[in-house]
Amino acid sequence: MTELIERSFQLTVSGAKIRGDIRWKNRGNATSALPLLIVCHGFKAFKDWGPFPAIGRFFAEHGFVSIVFNFSHNGVGDEPKKFSEREKFSVNTISRELEDVDAILNAIVENHFSDVPVDRSKIGIIGHSRGGGVAIIKAKEDERIKAVSGWSTISHFDRYSEEQKQRWREKGYVELPSMNALSIFRMTTAFLDDLDNNAERFDILNAVEQLHKPFLIIQGTADMAVPIREAEALYDASDKSQAEIIFLEGSGHMYGARHPYKKESPNMTRVLELTSTWFHKNLS
Repeated sequence: MTELIERSFQLTVSGAKIRGDIRWKNRGNATSALPLLIVCHGFKAFKDWGPFPAIGRFFAEHGFVSIVFNFSHNGVGDEPKKFSEREKFSVNTISRELEDVDAILNAIVENHFSDVPVDRSKIGIIGHSRGGGVAIIKAKEDERIKAVSGWSTISHFDRYSEEQKQRWREKGYVELPSMNALSIFRMTTAFLDDLDNNAERFDILNAVEQLHKPFLIIQGTADMAVPIREAEALYDASDKSQAEIIFLEGSGHMYGARHPYKKESPNMTRVLELTSTWFHKNLS
C-alpha cells in the first residue's frame, strides 16, 4: 500500500527562513531512492499560490521526491498565504535566491531529510518565470543538479528601461502594483545593485550556452508576461543535443491556473505530464 507523505520544513540561510514542503510517495516495503525535483516559484509568487501545492503533489505521485519552497525574501512569512515580510521583499535579490537554492541542495546532500528516500545523484530543478532564470543559473553553476526545466522562463533579469532605473535610483525604491489597493510592494535599489555587480554571472543566455545538461523549455504562445521570443532565445542559445522546447498553443503565463486553484487546468496538467516524463527520462 502506498501513501502520499507531505511535510513542511524550514531552513535558515543568512539569518532568514526558507519555508518549504517536501512530498513523496511511501511505497510500503520498497526501499529504492527516488529522484528529486526542486520547484522555484516566480516573482511575487509563493509555494502556496495557485497550483504550486498541486504541482508538488503531482510530482510526488509520479515517482519523485518534490520540494516546493518560498524564497527567503519573497515576502511571505509564517502565514503561508500572506505577504507579511515586506522589508525582506524590498531587499530581495537574485543572489539571495541562488543562495536559497544552494541551502536546499546542501540540506539534501548533508542528509537533513534523513528519512526521505532521495537519490542524491538524480536531482532536477524547475523554475517558473523569473524562477526559471534562477534555476538555469544554478544548474549551470552546480554539478549536483543534473537537469533543468524552465516554464514561461525569462531570458534576462534586467527588464527595466534606463529611464525607469534612473527614477528608481533617484527615489531609492520602486513601487509595484498589487491586486489589493491597500497593499503596496516596494523594491529598494538592492535588486539593481545586484544585477550591476553580477552582470556576467546573471547572463541567462550565456548560462544556457554553458549549461551542457538536459534542458526543457515549455512556453505558452499566448503568454503576455514573458514573450515567446524569450523562449526562442533560450533554445537558440542551448546545446541542441540536450535541449527540447515545447510550445502550448493558446496557453498563457501560468497555463490557465489561477489562485486559488479550485479547478484543475488542462494546460497545467499537460505541463506537469510533459515535465514528469522528461525528467524520468533525463534523470535515469
